[in-house]
Amino acid sequence: MKKNRLITYGSIIVPPILIYLVMLGAIIIPILNESFFSAYTLAILIGLIAGIVPFLVASIHLKLVRDEKITIREYVVGEIRNNGIRYFVGSFLVQVFIFLWALLFTIPGIIKQYSYAMTPYIMKDDATIRPIDAITESRRMMNGHKKSLFFLFLTYALPPALLYILVLTVTIIGTAFLPDGAYEGGTAIFISLAALVMFIVAVVGPLILAIRNIPRYNVAAALFYEEIHGESHYVVEETQPEWDEEF
Repeated sequence: MKKNRLITYGSIIVPPILIYLVMLGAIIIPILNESFFSAYTLAILIGLIAGIVPFLVASIHLKLVRDEKITIREYVVGEIRNNGIRYFVGSFLVQVFIFLWALLFTIPGIIKQYSYAMTPYIMKDDATIRPIDAITESRRMMNGHKKSLFFLFLTYALPPALLYILVLTVTIIGTAFLPDGAYEGGTAIFISLAALVMFIVAVVGPLILAIRNIPRYNVAAALFYEEIHGESHYVVEETQPEWDEEF
């Protein structure tokens, strides 16, 4: 259990660090070498890493909720070696479809994001399914369930956001109502320290809540997939048009 918890938290800490290091290299290496090829290669690498991260996270949490054995080597190396290309293609197609729907308006793009949310889990469950078919099946599976997943997301996303907004609002209002002479003498030092504390709380507080809530949401999303996946076996051919979906 302790090892699973370590893997769960590692799944939200390791991928951003890898992406950050690659992005840092994409900035530094071209400056040192003055090579456009280096920047272009690293840009592709960033896209590959960023694209498969949600699929890797979904994959490991699906194994966690099924109480399957997980090793660090399997998570870092095995999934990328076995399914990296499939995950990248699936992620690329999902992002393209969401972008195209978002061109109509922001709300359709958000709705489609939830329509395609089960794609990583479907591709993990079926190693033979094509990415485009997994997207179609995700859309069918999420018909009538998008609202539930949206509220599930809000359950974990709202506390960090509300804490940040609350602290920021209190800081702005408190600063706005200070008297004119408040920034002189010893009072200025006190106000500066108070502002520094509020800033730290506004940054660190939501970050701590996010680190706490993100793994829980990932587990909840995997359980959500297990629940709706058990309702019916997927049949790719029998899907309704996208414009006729239920939220």
